[in-house]
Amino acid sequence: MDIRPRLLCLALLVSTLIIAPISMAQDSTAPSIMTRNAEGQTITAWGWDTPEFNKPILDYIQEAAGVTVDDVTYSNADVFNNITVAAAAGVGLPDVFKGGSTAIPALVEMGAVMDITDLVEPYMDLLPQVGWDMMTYEGRIWGVPANSPAGGVFWRYSTLEQYGIDPTTIETWDDFIAAGEKIESESGGTVGMLQMPAVGLPTEILWSIQQGYKAQVIGENDTVMIGPDSTEWQQTLALWRKLRDSGVGTEMDAWTQPWYTAIQDGSIAAFPIGTWFVETIKQQAPDSQGEWYFTPMPANEAGGSRYPSFGSATAFISATTEHPEAAMEWVKAWTMDPHGALDIGLKELGISVISNAALTDPYVTAPHEFFANDQAYWYDATESFANIPYVPPTTVHSAEANDIFNRHLEQWWLGNETDEQFLQGTADELRSSLGIE
Repeated sequence: MDIRPRLLCLALLVSTLIIAPISMAQDSTAPSIMTRNAEGQTITAWGWDTPEFNKPILDYIQEAAGVTVDDVTYSNADVFNNITVAAAAGVGLPDVFKGGSTAIPALVEMGAVMDITDLVEPYMDLLPQVGWDMMTYEGRIWGVPANSPAGGVFWRYSTLEQYGIDPTTIETWDDFIAAGEKIESESGGTVGMLQMPAVGLPTEILWSIQQGYKAQVIGENDTVMIGPDSTEWQQTLALWRKLRDSGVGTEMDAWTQPWYTAIQDGSIAAFPIGTWFVETIKQQAPDSQGEWYFTPMPANEAGGSRYPSFGSATAFISATTEHPEAAMEWVKAWTMDPHGALDIGLKELGISVISNAALTDPYVTAPHEFFANDQAYWYDATESFANIPYVPPTTVHSAEANDIFNRHLEQWWLGNETDEQFLQGTADELRSSLGIE
């Protein structure tokens, strides 16, 4: 929840888009939604991907829409910081930019992004409803997801086979723990179930369990939801503790050489993480073809939700652009247009899928070479996005609330705060520091 202070939101009137297919070869079977309504215009884009990564999409925008994009690369944090500075100054915003979906309330309140509700109305059927739910704030739509927020468990199938474990039978965290205990015992401790940080649990597991119980720090109306009387938080802490104390994890930090080695040699059986992880597998363990399997995250309890949302990179149009139609062509190419999003984004760049068109695309429905049992990984990953039942609320206070929450959470993990002290202390500080009830 990355949110900042409030400024006046700007509204821009834009022309109605005329949807007309372009005459160029398409790999995808779905029709193009690109137009030439803004032909000859030039826009500026800010993002964190390298110019080399962006080039295939930008070339496509030039070819399909006749729009030139001046691409500027910053770090992820610097994109938001520079947007904040430019919005406060009232000058210097780009025409379009990428940011995190959880930053939408802040971007709206600082007047940095355009209300694109009317612009995307013709394209609503192209994405699952959850995609639009993630983009909605105060009843209006402010961006389009540029990658999938979904996650699941990437199982090292070849490792599970050694211990007679079928990943499709692991439906709850209790099942997950039992399988981990079996692997730990029978391997003599040489194989762990998952990577475990020195303190706490991997972030994706924290979020998955928290979302499964719908445990909120603050609600969408800036109401303090956390506290010792919250059944949702009591259940969340109990399951977090149970999983941490089960002893099925191997202590190491993610994104370090030991973690990469575990991806390569199968000494960790499960990687609960975002659907983009397939690209990490391909890069770090190119010889592990056919040795993986993907399932939804375990549920907190039998029959519970298995589809958390980890937040999405989002394509935004700035509130001050003088070229809204050209900006929309950029948004469409990155997010909804079948050729841009599927043929280039997915098949060439490895960007996780968001569009409904993916579910009938032959590339998506075909078996994936890195997954066992002819699993059509990209189909299952796309369905994981469509099946997300709940999007955690964010507000202008969410970033500050998260900072407060995380400080108390660390003390709870270290044993310096009891459950009641953690929940009550967080609630009290939220009220005193943020002035909310």
